[in-house]
Amino acid sequence: MDKSMLIFRTAVVALVIGIFAFAVFPLGERDYYDVFTELLRDKKDPAAAAIVADARRLQQEKPDLFQSQALLEAAENKGVELAPMLAVSDGLENNRDVIGLVRKEAAGRIRLGLDLAGGVEFFLELDDSNASDEVKNNFDHYRDVQIETLRSRLEKQGIFEAEISPSGDKFISLRAPVVSKDEKVKLQELILMSAKLRFRLVHPESDKLVAEAQSKDPEFFRHPNMHRVRGYELMKCVSTDHAGKPRVNYYYVAEKVEMEGKDISKAMPTKDQFGQRSIALQFNQQGAEDFGRVTRANVGRQLAIVLDGKCYCAPNIKDAITGGSASISGNFSEEELKSISDALSSGSVPFEIKLKATFDTDPKLGAAHISNGVWVGLLSICCVAVFMLIYYHASGFIAVFALALNILLILGSMAAFNCTLTLPGIAGIVLTIGMAVDANVLVYERIREELASGKSLQMAVDRGYKKSMSAVLDSNLTTLLTSIILMYVGTGAVKGFAVTLSIGILSSLFTALIVTRLVYDYLFKFNKLHKITMLTTFRNTKFNFVGNYKKALVCTLALVALCIAMFAIRGKDVLSVDFTGGTTVTFNYAEQIPQEKIEKALSAAGYKEPQATYKFNLGANTADKDAKNNGTLEILIRDDLSGRNEGHSPKEAISALLNQEFLAAKFDGGQESSVGGLIGWQFTKSALIAVALSLIGIGLYIAFRYEYTYAMTGVVMLAHDVMIVLGIYLVLGRTISLNAVAALLTVIGYSINDKVVIFDRIRENIKLMPHARFNEIVNASINLTLSRTMLTSVTTFIVVFILLIGGGVAINDFVLIMMLGVVLGTFSSIFIAAPTLAKWQQHRANRKAGKAQLLTEKK
Repeated sequence: MDKSMLIFRTAVVALVIGIFAFAVFPLGERDYYDVFTELLRDKKDPAAAAIVADARRLQQEKPDLFQSQALLEAAENKGVELAPMLAVSDGLENNRDVIGLVRKEAAGRIRLGLDLAGGVEFFLELDDSNASDEVKNNFDHYRDVQIETLRSRLEKQGIFEAEISPSGDKFISLRAPVVSKDEKVKLQELILMSAKLRFRLVHPESDKLVAEAQSKDPEFFRHPNMHRVRGYELMKCVSTDHAGKPRVNYYYVAEKVEMEGKDISKAMPTKDQFGQRSIALQFNQQGAEDFGRVTRANVGRQLAIVLDGKCYCAPNIKDAITGGSASISGNFSEEELKSISDALSSGSVPFEIKLKATFDTDPKLGAAHISNGVWVGLLSICCVAVFMLIYYHASGFIAVFALALNILLILGSMAAFNCTLTLPGIAGIVLTIGMAVDANVLVYERIREELASGKSLQMAVDRGYKKSMSAVLDSNLTTLLTSIILMYVGTGAVKGFAVTLSIGILSSLFTALIVTRLVYDYLFKFNKLHKITMLTTFRNTKFNFVGNYKKALVCTLALVALCIAMFAIRGKDVLSVDFTGGTTVTFNYAEQIPQEKIEKALSAAGYKEPQATYKFNLGANTADKDAKNNGTLEILIRDDLSGRNEGHSPKEAISALLNQEFLAAKFDGGQESSVGGLIGWQFTKSALIAVALSLIGIGLYIAFRYEYTYAMTGVVMLAHDVMIVLGIYLVLGRTISLNAVAALLTVIGYSINDKVVIFDRIRENIKLMPHARFNEIVNASINLTLSRTMLTSVTTFIVVFILLIGGGVAINDFVLIMMLGVVLGTFSSIFIAAPTLAKWQQHRANRKAGKAQLLTEKK
């Protein structure tokens, strides 16, 4: 064993674990003033202490002022630059940069979802008074476009779990898992940014006109109407000079717009040749042609670049610009630079957005549900660990150690990449742990085979890892490929799911193949491992799976027919409130009742999929969250409630029901309105494209690694598995929700993983059994991998079964689909997929034999 290589591998493993372990902490948001003090060069700097004291006083005088705003205002009131006070000030060019650094350092490392930590809701009005007739006549279409534009902006900030839905005629409800007060301010600014970029010419004699106005009135810019020039608007432009200092210019800018920025294909934060911050713009073909036309016709003029009514710069046009690129320079902070770039890349919005209300929202799940879900998840992990210890003895300890590291790496990666953790996400992580056992099982079963063939212990371990490598990599890389495509093409929750799944796969590969092997190497180095014992489930089995293919096919075709019939019978009723929208009613209350009790009472009364959420108006002049004039209960129900209760409005009927059930609550007041689904056509289209591309990607990968018959069999079986799982799920009376979609995507990953392992053994046995018929090779391969297939299925089933029984309603749909997926995926891998491949290959062989016979007869 090469000592230097062992040391190198140890260092790499320790470095990776150390980085991601460090990334997890701290979990909660820290006090801004404490963080600012920690960042100081001199922790007892009296000037800094005075700024903090002033900031605290400002907050007492203005209760609505956030810590970051108070700190910035206190520094500016004293005329103090904060950057020189810090121990590390590289890249911090102004006080806003310092506040951005403090905000980043104060934030908790793992962002929790709306269900676990609540967040913020922005109630937005879409004002189309200045929109074109095209937009007004197709309001619903452009509203959906607007929703996806907002979703895209949030994704670029790493927020994938936002809930955005139509509410009433011209309103949008946007909820995001943001609990930090300062993050809410930043998010609000991003949302309200219309990103309308316009290029407008500057008056040829602008400098002269500005000088004349300034000579008559030193504060001329405060009185623009007194110094108007027909057809032009007086605008202030704040840029940065070559020394990095702010520079203010005034221009008379034409009211006529020469070109709009709707044809921008990419906007990127960058720095110019002098090191000043700017935004590089890249136009599409139409935009490049228009920009070339504008600059060609106005050589020698200044062209003002105006974003959302604010002039950022007015460069001179020295020559026609035909390359399809431009740049915006200005006095940007680092955060502004990224936010504006992201908004421009996402596209401008067709409406003016007006903020009508801002609410804090409580976690969508009650504390009991959250606690229960977490404890059940821990119980399921413990059960898997106990199973591995019992079945694999000493090797089980190594696998359990790897699983513990896996959890740490997953959480650390989510923190490092700013992922959002939800309760279904926790279930997904637990499920990933269950599936991660598969790599260990593959290796251990190979070690068992090598020991059975008479190899020494160290040789058996070495060959076990080498022989299992292709199966482990192929099975996981196909799932990883799916995740990458979903991440690139999908949006919203689909993209968030893909990020989490990718992290889980890479972490599992690292711990199962690198960490566990390193542990074995140290055990052999110090002569601490002399024997490996394992239990045995299947020994030398010789089941004829190919021979029973027809019976299995009849069963699966019957299930497919049942699923098709279920889709036809239920129609749109299969869709949950996530897709269909519904009705919201809101109430004031005297006493807060747990959400789960309200939902249970409404369900018992026949209301479909009720969802109760408490929210608190941030604009209310009170700090008491339970104050009646501040807190409201919002209930979302899937049904169209009109006509349900004759003589009573839906609000009145629900109020009467709840007041009868919960006397102390005294629900009253409020309003009702219809809301659209969280998932519009744009979202659905991108999700379908992502899934289709994922299947194509899986097929191409398997075709490249094996051959096209394997690829076609694998892809067809994936579609088969998803269809039947979904059909059985619907037969049980469930509806398709976002959690259900995430679960179905997970089923795809699990199912292909199972099938690739068997395909890999078939490929290996073709070389080892050169004289055997293909049917015999397939049967032998399924039997040889049967122990691994069943062990992986059992460990994963343990996880999902415990989660199903005790995890609560929030993750019930997710784990039910996964449980069905585990059972059906295992069945199809053993009884359908591999035998189908055998029949296909037999058909090809018969065709070749027939053609050969025809050629012989012709000769």
